[in-house]
Amino acid sequence: MNKKQAKQLFDKYLKNECSVQEIEMLDKYLQSYQDKERLWSELRYDEEIKDQLWMKIKSDIDSKGEENRFSIKQYLKYAAVFIGLVGSFLWYQSYTKEEIPSTNAVSDAEVILKTSNNAVKNISSDAEQDLFDKEGKVIGKQKGNQLIYNDNEQLQELVFNELIVPDGKKFEITLSDGTLVHMNSRSTLKYPVNFITGEERQVFLQGEAYFEVAKDSLTRFLVTTDEIEIEVLGTHFSVSSYDGAKPYALLAEGSVAVHHQKNDLRKPTIILPGEIATLDQNAISVDKVNIHDYLSWREGRLTFTNESFVNIVSKIERHFGVSIENNYTDINEVKFRGEFKQEETITDILNTFQESAGFEYKIVDNKIMIDPMEDK
Repeated sequence: MNKKQAKQLFDKYLKNECSVQEIEMLDKYLQSYQDKERLWSELRYDEEIKDQLWMKIKSDIDSKGEENRFSIKQYLKYAAVFIGLVGSFLWYQSYTKEEIPSTNAVSDAEVILKTSNNAVKNISSDAEQDLFDKEGKVIGKQKGNQLIYNDNEQLQELVFNELIVPDGKKFEITLSDGTLVHMNSRSTLKYPVNFITGEERQVFLQGEAYFEVAKDSLTRFLVTTDEIEIEVLGTHFSVSSYDGAKPYALLAEGSVAVHHQKNDLRKPTIILPGEIATLDQNAISVDKVNIHDYLSWREGRLTFTNESFVNIVSKIERHFGVSIENNYTDINEVKFRGEFKQEETITDILNTFQESAGFEYKIVDNKIMIDPMEDK
């Protein structure tokens, strides 16, 4: 629905001439505007008409309660998602929308475990099995979506395994010292099957993981990525190091030191709970954030906090294991806010952004094509 059509419907609404379908369209149109003054300005309504509209909307809300025609619950969700499209607002009319098959489009790729003797095995999320070293000794076990390693003090040789978590999957590892690692989609962790007594505990990460590090006042724990390294003795923190995105460390409790890998002369950056250290153009900046926005992926939720659409596309690809081709590049840098629960499908998420940003999309197998909306 374009501005002209919206103005026509608002005029009909003032005269009580709107059909139920037309009222629903106005409802969605209002839901997508966070800046109402800008909306009235674009529709070129004077103060008197604006007051009449708001009084009528308020009257409908008061009289309808929870089941009002302009749903407050829905309004909050869509207003939160929409941050600001510059220029004219485009809307895809629901009665002309092409039917899109409902699909969750989740990747069926398996988690892969690479062992020290170069063996490669798929890890099925519904399996339970023992883990063996190259000599056939049990060093741990798998229980569904978790690997649990034993603490074997007799093993005094560093032997590394590597776990690869593909798009659309998440996994957990309990290391031999009791450290619990929650791994996000498209992530790889290289780790010793047993830490050596008295030596630093070091793991290597590509992607994103949340660490609950077992405390050891004598032995530091290091998470090493291509660009940053995080040093702790025992604490809870998250590290993100995806290709094409700014790497960061986020602290939930305790304290950590963040090192810039490519500049050893700089002092490490110390962050406190609720802070995030981000590497940007060879400098580490520290900001206070709501850590829950960054950790919701552990519960299967997707949270976007003032994020550009291009970054959101990457998160959706990883979360669902799909490929997205965005041909509507005008919205790449437009920023959005929203949160989606685990049970919400990829079509639920795309429909929400579609109603705010005004685009068309179609799903073919595990590929999604996003295109600018055609004028109707």
